[in-house]
Amino acid sequence: MNNRITFYIIAVIVFITIVTMVGCKGAEGPQGPPGETTLVNLEGFAPGIKCGTCHIPDADTTYYLLARSYQWSQSKHANGGDLERNSSGCAGCHTSEGFVQRMKNLAGGSISQIVSDQAQPSPPGCFACHSPHLRANFSLRDTTPVTIKSFVAGVPDAVFDYGRGNLCVKCHQTRTTSTLSPLPDPTKTAATDTITITSSRWYPHYGVQGQMLMGTGGFQFAGYTYTGNSYHTTATAIKQKGCPICHMAQGVYPPNLGTGKGGGHTMNIRYTWEGTPGSVVAGCKTAGCHPSTITTPDIVGASTGGVPVQTLVVAYLDTLTQLMTDASGVLTGGKYKRNWIVVGADGAVTVNASASKPLKIAPASRAGALWNYLFVEHDLSEGVHNTKFAVELLKSSIVELRK
Repeated sequence: MNNRITFYIIAVIVFITIVTMVGCKGAEGPQGPPGETTLVNLEGFAPGIKCGTCHIPDADTTYYLLARSYQWSQSKHANGGDLERNSSGCAGCHTSEGFVQRMKNLAGGSISQIVSDQAQPSPPGCFACHSPHLRANFSLRDTTPVTIKSFVAGVPDAVFDYGRGNLCVKCHQTRTTSTLSPLPDPTKTAATDTITITSSRWYPHYGVQGQMLMGTGGFQFAGYTYTGNSYHTTATAIKQKGCPICHMAQGVYPPNLGTGKGGGHTMNIRYTWEGTPGSVVAGCKTAGCHPSTITTPDIVGASTGGVPVQTLVVAYLDTLTQLMTDASGVLTGGKYKRNWIVVGADGAVTVNASASKPLKIAPASRAGALWNYLFVEHDLSEGVHNTKFAVELLKSSIVELRK
């Protein structure tokens, strides 16, 4: 009997405790910190989106997110995208957060659109190109055509329209945050025409790939015949699919990787596998393009005179480097001789000019050689993007400086 009474007493105490906890409201605690206000890129979630559609435990077989994430980790976007360029004028291309904000702020996403500095920026990654949580898919953010600003006098702005490549050229184009001055001018050929350069950054930017592929933005000297562009400029497959057709080609793993070190989301054409360099050329073998026997992008073309294109372009760049650093061969301002460029220990080239030490070139049109050197070198493909255009820009520049 005593045990039964004890049980009932305990039961009543437990019941009263539960009722008290549920039915009574104690004093409110101190107010928490205000909500985060700097997450300007939070895009929300699509109605009905299910995490398991993409994030699958143990077996990621729907979108291969882990594989693509690994590929991206080997890319220049992940490791060489100048993440520290995080100011309001640069973050729109150099950080994921800045790019997302730029795409949201302005239709078409002009580089000149100011974006906020990011407290903890990340390199251009998955969410720069895609918005899977908001869209519930991996479609590209924006593939509308891109108007690229020209910085050569008399050369109009150009519209880049190469399918999915349009997203790439939202950033791989000339910068528009500032006006280059003075503009290189092909018509200034008189001995009395002088151009005065006051900046070591007298060039359109490093992202000139869009212009190079199109065949615009280079400096064309009066009196020199330019014969047009290479096949890449007008190839139907490239016009429809753009840059990804080559840079994101899915090859065989290995030797034509396509995953891990080259192709895919690495976007690398060149790669090194177990100490051996190689190239992803699966895109080159697209129907109507190069033959199936191609093994490297450094090939002989009609405009290379029997020399592999990258070998030839590098040789021309070296020749121009010598011409522009040989004080006995470069006339500046018609009065004295001075190197036009400075080559750093790391090989980086800057223009030998500043506000206190301006670079004066006469005739002014000869500065086009300096412009073409920087334009082709900054393209980084060593002539592959547009062989004929790159080769003729360099050849005409060399001819001009040797006059």
